[in-house]
Amino acid sequence: MKQNDVSSALQDFQRLQKIQELAADDERRIREQTKLVSRYYDVVTKFYEFAWGTTFHFSPRHPGESLVASQQRHDRELGELLQLRPGMKVADIGCGVAGPLVTIANSTGASITGINFNANQIRRGEERIEQADLSDSCEMLYADFMDVPLEDATFDAIYSIEAVCHAPNRLLLCRELFRLLKPGGEIALIDWCLTDVYDDGDELHKRIRVGIERANATPDLTTPEKFIDSLLTAGFEVIRAEDQQAVQGNPATPWYMALQGRDFTFASWARSPLGYNLTANVTRVLEALRMVPKGTAETARTLNVAADALVEGGETGIFTPSFLVHARKPA
Repeated sequence: MKQNDVSSALQDFQRLQKIQELAADDERRIREQTKLVSRYYDVVTKFYEFAWGTTFHFSPRHPGESLVASQQRHDRELGELLQLRPGMKVADIGCGVAGPLVTIANSTGASITGINFNANQIRRGEERIEQADLSDSCEMLYADFMDVPLEDATFDAIYSIEAVCHAPNRLLLCRELFRLLKPGGEIALIDWCLTDVYDDGDELHKRIRVGIERANATPDLTTPEKFIDSLLTAGFEVIRAEDQQAVQGNPATPWYMALQGRDFTFASWARSPLGYNLTANVTRVLEALRMVPKGTAETARTLNVAADALVEGGETGIFTPSFLVHARKPA
């Protein structure tokens, strides 16, 4: 991004705190929130790609398994859950830079449309689809997932990984996904949720929640019960609902371990106390020398705040990034 663009995007992103104060059905919130979330990704995508590669989500990890290996296994299992196969037309809602899309398309042969409202991520996703030689079967669509410019019953199946948490109104989003799905089609949404451990009367819990919401552009974390209710109210039949971390995770390799600097990679080392301080100092110096855009140091600080809050959420057990709801649109 250009010198002034990062700072401008950060200012837009910070407006999310005001938007959060509006009701979920407020027209301004529905209209503006997705745009402001996109501005957040204008700022953080390069950092994400450095730290996470092409896939920006957590997954239950097995002992001895790398972050990337766990993510790819997780994505292949999602394709298996929906029984994706050649000839099926599938939507990836909030697809990032198409990392999971490429993994799932390669493992299933399905034709996948990645839907995203961030122009830079669309471009990066198109590059990855081309590099993977999937241009004949997969594509990226620049669109707000709250209002997708496609006909009713376009897709045989729909999935989303850690993107619904950015929606201004989950019920309206679920209704839009219901519209896009063919009768009898299935949907799998994996998303951020508070757990049953969360107590709104506990000041520590509230502080952690606010930290996660503000620094990750997820201004209204929900509970599993409300998440499921949104799908039921939209007309879906719920097949299965579970916290993947609780069911599949291993205490020795918690989902947040990469955020603690516990992986033997340079990107993970940057999250160690020494790496954190070095990154903060280096970005400040580079910014002062105008070698990186203004706002880069603040972005690094915001992402470390986000990571600290997520680790606390994981350690206290009040938060999961991987609540799965598998549902069907009645035939």
